[in-house]
Amino acid sequence: MIKFKIFVVLLLVSSMTFAQKNNVQSAAKAIGLTPIARSDGSLASGIKLKYDELKDAKQYIDMAAQHPKTANDVKMWYYRGRVYLAIHQQKRTEIDADAIRKATESLIKCIDVDDKKVFKDSASVFLMTAAILCFNEAHGKYGEEKYKEATQLYELVNSCLKYDSRKDLSRNNVSEKTIVLSMYYAANAQGNKGNAKSYLIKLIELNYNDPKVYLFMSRLLQEEKDTSKALEYIEKGLKWFYDDNDLIREQVNLSVKLGRTDELMEKLGQDIEYDAGNSTLYLMRGILYEKNGDQEAAKKDYMEALGLNPGYFIAAYNLGAMFYNDGVEIMNLAKDIVDNAKYAKEKGKADILFKQAIPHLELALEIDPKDSDTAQRLVRLYARTGDDAKYQALKKKMEEM
Repeated sequence: MIKFKIFVVLLLVSSMTFAQKNNVQSAAKAIGLTPIARSDGSLASGIKLKYDELKDAKQYIDMAAQHPKTANDVKMWYYRGRVYLAIHQQKRTEIDADAIRKATESLIKCIDVDDKKVFKDSASVFLMTAAILCFNEAHGKYGEEKYKEATQLYELVNSCLKYDSRKDLSRNNVSEKTIVLSMYYAANAQGNKGNAKSYLIKLIELNYNDPKVYLFMSRLLQEEKDTSKALEYIEKGLKWFYDDNDLIREQVNLSVKLGRTDELMEKLGQDIEYDAGNSTLYLMRGILYEKNGDQEAAKKDYMEALGLNPGYFIAAYNLGAMFYNDGVEIMNLAKDIVDNAKYAKEKGKADILFKQAIPHLELALEIDPKDSDTAQRLVRLYARTGDDAKYQALKKKMEEM
């Protein structure tokens, strides 16, 4: 009797194991993963999706995943990845809205436990597909302001990079740099400044080719009231991106804030003596002169920068903006003048400045036709100076911008 009971128990255990393995096979069949015949009569693995059976496939594979006998079975992980990938690709969110994450995790697990490398090649191919879709899904979550979910998906994609032996991800613009940058944006949007800083540091270590990472880092440090450190990062950025306008402006602004204008002015003077043909140095000194209120010296340096580099947008814009702002200041003071003759005299001074501003701003707009700030200043100048033809032409152009 005892032997019979043992036999029954063993039979039940064997049946349960068989049942779970059968669930794995049933899941595969449900999405059409069945052998197909070649023209020579031999069998080949193939796929024929039966979209209406995805629910069944999920049910079978979930049962197999939960049972201890098949929970770590390489075949189970492979088919689980394929099932959830099919669910995501067919946009069956009512079956599982988190399918792409589960597909990616399952395919990674399949490769990791596949000691005999039975499924490795096939799983690797599908993992790359899943990783790209996972990256896109993360962007979607970010757009929906679900930043925590987006970050989790970005981290999952990052873990797929080591399996990308054929560089499929990089060919689809999914690299460590793009992933880390995306994680920075998500962390910053959440207000997680600590993580945001760590991602920016990582991007700098990876030599990310964009000056904005230094600017972003500087702004975070400024929020922490660490202005000196903020300036250090701007100066680091300028070593790589010496002519970036945003970094140049930030260096000047922070130097003014820290009371280091004399130090920067002296350094710029020495640099200009050494490299007199460098238009960026004149631009930087011009901005610093303007910040210090020395308008004439600023205009002279802006003109020098433009002479060396006629296509220098920021030099042309700054020069035009200075003339424009000087004219506006005169008109603001003149509005309280009662005497018509005195008012006309001041208006005449302003008009001269407005006319001087126009060619510089026109050059700036020619260099960057899509800069709306330049266009807005110009259209106001055309109205002030009575140039109706140019006013109408630019207004029409602005409507198309």
